[in-house]
Amino acid sequence: METIDQAQFNFNPTIGLAVLVMVGFLVFAVALDLTWGQFSRVLKKPKAPGIGLVAQYVFLPAVAFGVGVLWVGTPSIALGLLLVACCPAGALSNYLTGVARGNVATSVSMTAISTVFSILLTPLLFGFWASRNPETAAVLRQIRTDPMRVVVALLIMLVVPVTVGMCIRALRPATADNIRTPTRRIAGGVFAVVVATLILGNIQLLGNFAREALPPVLVTFGIAVALGWGLAWVSGLPAPDRRAVTLEVAFQNVALAIGMAVAFFPSLAGVAITAILWGIVHLSVGFAIAVAFRRSSGPHVA
Repeated sequence: METIDQAQFNFNPTIGLAVLVMVGFLVFAVALDLTWGQFSRVLKKPKAPGIGLVAQYVFLPAVAFGVGVLWVGTPSIALGLLLVACCPAGALSNYLTGVARGNVATSVSMTAISTVFSILLTPLLFGFWASRNPETAAVLRQIRTDPMRVVVALLIMLVVPVTVGMCIRALRPATADNIRTPTRRIAGGVFAVVVATLILGNIQLLGNFAREALPPVLVTFGIAVALGWGLAWVSGLPAPDRRAVTLEVAFQNVALAIGMAVAFFPSLAGVAITAILWGIVHLSVGFAIAVAFRRSSGPHVA
């Protein structure tokens, strides 16, 4: 039987480039929310965002690494777990925080700041943790990655969209306000089409290997939810902030992870499949969690 690391992920360079551009467009839409006020707000009230960012960039990658070492026997799936865990929060967390009646201002601040940090932290953390697992380290040594390809992909998906979005917000705030919502809608719609194309083109792979890749995704995601809520609860945050922190920690920018998977690991189907399955979990279980938060009541329930 073919293993997931021997399987060939079906995509062509045109689709791969489209994924990178759409991910960059989504990151650009998030960057339009990034103002100096977001930073000053965090500096004035750092507790909730600080807890969330530490959980997101310190604890969650360690959790994904632990699941990969202790449970996952397939290197590409372990790499996929790490890739998603090292990504910043996505715009979905902001929407779900609103559905959950959480503190949307805290959520937006965390998403914006984690997106800026991701320019450096995502590749650094991924490289650090992947090198600590002998199996994933061996796979990375076997893959010949063109350094220029990595630089160009990161420029398209992170550096340029974050820089342009921040500049528009700083220099033309009215323009940023006017284009923010349609930009997110257009980018989200087009990216959904691109991802649907990837899924339909690889539906057999997803079906064949979901039994292998989905359980570690569910476990890592479940721990992320518990981690975010637990740290927020132990720290004594109010319920709206607990909800925001929980959703920020658990809901990474899966679009960015998929883009990086197809850009950097086209020969390892397990990386992209893991990221896609994580996105499906986000869209299904995520809404259930947000609705459960919304329906909860009582001063100690979130």
